[in-house]
Amino acid sequence: MNLASVPGGLAGLSVNTDAALVDPDWDVFAAQHDRRYGLAISQLKSQVRGRSFDNEVMTLRVGKQGFYVQSRRFPAAFYGDTVKPEVRHVDADEVDLLVWEAVATYRAGDARSLTCVYADDDPPDVFFGYRTAPKRRFELGILRSARPLHLRIVVEGVNAMDALGAERGVLIVQRLASGSFVTVRATGHRQPFLAFPDPSG
Repeated sequence: MNLASVPGGLAGLSVNTDAALVDPDWDVFAAQHDRRYGLAISQLKSQVRGRSFDNEVMTLRVGKQGFYVQSRRFPAAFYGDTVKPEVRHVDADEVDLLVWEAVATYRAGDARSLTCVYADDDPPDVFFGYRTAPKRRFELGILRSARPLHLRIVVEGVNAMDALGAERGVLIVQRLASGSFVTVRATGHRQPFLAFPDPSG
């Protein structure tokens, strides 16, 4: 999709680089990623003016015109959306339930992708899973039920995720620097910014 063809720039779009992280050619990754996603990411970030919910592993910004999350250590890992999401502060017990449901939703095949960052180690303690076909996934790291620093699930299924309240949408769980937690929820489906063919296509 050409940005110029979208009225109002990125209105009604999501920018998700998950597909680019599926078994890439690392020798040319940086140059290709910037060429394919650089402009869209830059424009979406300039459009989102709002509150910061950053922690040591992820930048999370939420505004009236959308939200985005970006890895601090690996900025190529980016998700942004141009709808105003619902933001809630939640306690640790609710986080445990949300993590359990996110893992179950992913394992049931009702999620396009699941990202969990458990610790800012070197290398980082992370899990990344992406559904490349109805019964095939690309996975990196070990998926656990531990309470994460960051979790993002992109739901695309036939069954509604209770925590999301819909069959499609995005749920983010983020631990703040204070140790408290916040969730960001956006239901429905926006037109994706297609930088190149999706490996699940």
